[in-house]
Amino acid sequence: MTPCAVTTGFFTLGKCGQMAVAGCPACGRAVCADHLADGGLCPECAAARNRFGHPSAAAAARRRVYRQRQAQYYGDTVYYSSFDDYDRAAFEPGAAADQDYLDDGDDALVDS
Repeated sequence: MTPCAVTTGFFTLGKCGQMAVAGCPACGRAVCADHLADGGLCPECAAARNRFGHPSAAAAARRRVYRQRQAQYYGDTVYYSSFDDYDRAAFEPGAAADQDYLDDGDDALVDS
């Protein structure tokens, strides 16, 4: 079973995880039946092509616009791509099972 790799969530983003039924013809991402957008595209690729018929595509477009505005605000067009593996590790699938990314014994919030 290949899980759906579409980003979902409102406050906390994560992967859908339902069984994929197709692959996006543009990027190859696994997509479940609930997230197939116009033309069999994943929501992110549909949003990049200005196809907003699917609710997930509209959400992907809003996230894209937000990231672009923040990059302009900070004057850094590659701000989000400058994070390294250490920065991204807390957001990896399965990281939620760990109480603390750097286990220093306090079992509190993720150390930053």
